[in-house]
Amino acid sequence: METIKLGLPIFFSKTVALRAFKVSIIVGIILAFINHGNLIFSGNITMECWVKMIVTCFVPYTVSSVTATLNILENRK
Repeated sequence: METIKLGLPIFFSKTVALRAFKVSIIVGIILAFINHGNLIFSGNITMECWVKMIVTCFVPYTVSSVTATLNILENRK
């Protein structure tokens, strides 16, 4: 529980959030083309596809933020 209390401010810090945002945009675009490339190139993207592509960006954002947070916490020991 103590780790969560220490980690949350780091997770939501400006530095971690900005880096995670950059990672999520790059990786999210790559994943969007892998998963929906045929629809993107054909121009037949539905609203459902747009929502899926946006939600897909949350995965690399979360992974990047958690990794950065754990790394910072480990380096403080």
